[in-house]
Amino acid sequence: MLFKQGKINIDSLLSNIQRFSPGIQIAEISKNFLGIPYKKNSLIGNALEREKLVIDFEGVDCMTFLEYVEALRLSRDFHSFIENLKYVRYFDGIIDFKKRRHFFTDWNELKTVNDITVTFGDSFTKTVVKELNKNGQHFWIEGLQVKKRIIHYIPSDYIRKISFELKTGDYCGFYTSKEGLDVMHVGIIILDKYDIKLRHASSIKGMITDEDFFEYIKNKEGIMIFRA
Repeated sequence: MLFKQGKINIDSLLSNIQRFSPGIQIAEISKNFLGIPYKKNSLIGNALEREKLVIDFEGVDCMTFLEYVEALRLSRDFHSFIENLKYVRYFDGIIDFKKRRHFFTDWNELKTVNDITVTFGDSFTKTVVKELNKNGQHFWIEGLQVKKRIIHYIPSDYIRKISFELKTGDYCGFYTSKEGLDVMHVGIIILDKYDIKLRHASSIKGMITDEDFFEYIKNKEGIMIFRA
């Protein structure tokens, strides 16, 4: 295991959130990550290199940020966090490159969150079938098989119409029509009085930050929502 603690004190953080609802727990945990640098490819393992469990609080990408937050939400101490991170990041909790949840919709098989996208109503959602990891005659991720998957998303034209149903702590994926991919980015919804913020690991800002949600979704194709 590779562990870089950075500024996150796990035991201290977890001692203060147990009394909150899941959404508020996600908001409170993720707040501690604000300002942490964006870091691409922080995980170790591929088709040729053995997978290693990485906990790197000194730099995260959009997906590892969500993994850490969700695993922390489920935990009471450092030991349980490690076990929960295995469960969140890998199918069956097995540390193996081929078992890693490489796609956001792999979270459909987590028992701690639900894909609530379709609950916003048929008139606001669209359903597509995609072959994840297929990239023409090649693959986005070498060493992984293609996964055929039904994907539900809310097209951009309807996002404002359903926005009043979003809740603090919702995990948001930004749908892409690119062949072989389900989302292009992920983040966390934070309700701030009358505003909606997206808390995410931004490659443009170079760190975890809060941005105006409606500004961010301009020119995006749609969203999907997982709720704890």
